[in-house]
Amino acid sequence: MSVPDLHALLRRHWGYSKFRPKQESIVNAILSGRDAAIVMPTGGGKSLCYQLPAVAMQRTCVVISPLIALMQDQAANLREMGIEAAFLNSALEFSQVRETMQRAERGGYQLLYLSPERIVREDTLRWLQRVPVGFFAIDEAHCISEWGHEFRPEYRQLSLLRERFPDIPIAAFTASATRVVRHDILAQLHLEHPACVVMSFHRPNLRYIVHECSEKGSTQQQNMLLAAVEHYTEGNIIIYAPTIKSVEATTEWLVDQGVPAIAYHGRMDSAERARNQEAWMNGDPRVLVGTLAFGLGINKPDVRAVIHLSLPKSLEQYYQEAGRAGRDGLPADCVLLWRKRDLGLLAHFIEQVQDDAERQRAWQRYRVMREFVEERECRHRSICLHFGETPSWQRCDACDVCGVSVDWTKAKPRPKKTVAPAKVTRAEMIAEQGSLGVALREWRKELSKSTNVPAYVIIHDTTIAALCDHRPETLEELLKTPGIGERKAEKFGEQILALIAANRN
Repeated sequence: MSVPDLHALLRRHWGYSKFRPKQESIVNAILSGRDAAIVMPTGGGKSLCYQLPAVAMQRTCVVISPLIALMQDQAANLREMGIEAAFLNSALEFSQVRETMQRAERGGYQLLYLSPERIVREDTLRWLQRVPVGFFAIDEAHCISEWGHEFRPEYRQLSLLRERFPDIPIAAFTASATRVVRHDILAQLHLEHPACVVMSFHRPNLRYIVHECSEKGSTQQQNMLLAAVEHYTEGNIIIYAPTIKSVEATTEWLVDQGVPAIAYHGRMDSAERARNQEAWMNGDPRVLVGTLAFGLGINKPDVRAVIHLSLPKSLEQYYQEAGRAGRDGLPADCVLLWRKRDLGLLAHFIEQVQDDAERQRAWQRYRVMREFVEERECRHRSICLHFGETPSWQRCDACDVCGVSVDWTKAKPRPKKTVAPAKVTRAEMIAEQGSLGVALREWRKELSKSTNVPAYVIIHDTTIAALCDHRPETLEELLKTPGIGERKAEKFGEQILALIAANRN
C-alpha cells in the first residue's frame, strides 16, 4: 500500500493545514501497526488521532464509545466531512442494524462506533471476524481502571479484544488519567510495546475559580447564576448540579426568572435527553443544567463557562467536567461554588459503598478533592501535580489563588488582580468581524435549524474569524481557510463566497 499523504487528508477532510502538537506522531504510530496509549486533555484533538489513520489505511477503525449521543454526534460530523462512518446501538431499528452490519462486512465504513456492552457480546465478536478491522480505538479508556473516577465494569471485559484479535492494534485514549490509572490501562488491555503519549494537563485558557458559599447558600448561588447568564453573552454555559432533584429545581427556577434553560439527567428517557442535548448544542437554549451524566465526549467548542453547584467526587471528575469549557482555545471560566455540607454528603455516600477496596479508593479521592478546595495552592499547578506533571512555574495567574476573580461571583473584597471577563474578549472579536461575522453566524444558525446539524459542525467560530480576516474571493482561496476542507467547500463554498461579496464594506 502506498504511503498516504497525511497533510493532504488533513486538508481535504478537516480543512487544516497543520497538525496540533503530537497528533502527527500518534497517527504515524497507529499507521505503523503499534498499540498506543494516549492521554490528551479535552480540546487537544484526540478524536482526529484515530479518525485520520482510519481514513488513511482504508480499513475500518472500530471505536468503542460509552454514550449513544456521542456516537451519533461523531458519526454525523464525520459524514459531513466526507468520511464514511456509522454506529451500532440500541437506538437503531433491527433493519438498520442489519444493513449497517452487512455494509461493514463489505468494508463500507472507515469508522464504526460500538458501545463496550455490545462489542464484548459473543455474537458481535464473531461478526467482527468478518469485518476488515484496521485497529480498535477505545475512547474514555480511564473507565477500564478501578482506580479511575468513572470505573465501568463492562470496560474491564475489553481485554477480550486482545484475546480474540491478537494481531489487530489497540489504541486507548483518555483526557484524564493519573499515573496509576495509566498503568492499569496498559495492563488491562494487554497493550504490547505501545506508543505512549501523555500531554500536559495545563489548560492555560481556563480560569479556575473556587468560591465557598454560605451554608444557607441556595439564594446566594441563585443570584450568582443570574449574574453569570448576564455576564456570558456569547457561547454556551453548563451548570452541574449534584442530584436529579437539584437539576430540575435549578432549571425550573432559571426558566421562571426568564432564562431559557434545559435539564439533562439519567432518569430522562433517551429521546428527551437527545432532544435537549441537540437543542443545547445548537445554542437554543444556551444554558444546560445537568448531572455528571451529561458531557462525556461532548464536542462543543464555545462553552464559555462551566459552573459547579457542589463538590465533585474527585479531582479527576472536576478536571474532566470543567474541561468542557474553552475547547476553542478562547478564554473560559470554570467556577466551583461549594459549601461545607458538600463534604458531609460525599462522606455519607462513601460509607454506603459495600466493597472495602472501592470505599478506600473513594476516601482517597475525597481527601484530594477536599485539599484542592481548602488549601491555598495554585489551582492549575495542583491539577497538574495530581496527574503526575510537575510544572516549572509556581503561579498561573489564571485562578483565584493566584489573584484572579470573576465579577459575578461577588467574592469578598480582597486584593486581587481582576482580569477581563471572557465575554469582553469574545465581544471585541465579534465586533471586529463587522457585518460579515454577523451574516455568517445568521446563515449558520438558519442552516443548522433546517438541516438539524449542530452549528459548530457546519462551520466553527475560528473558521468564521479566519473568513472575516482573509475574505477569500474564489473557491481556491476559500480552501486555504482553516476548517474549510474540500467537502465543506463543495457544499457551502458558493454560499460563503456570496456572503463575503455582499459584506465587503
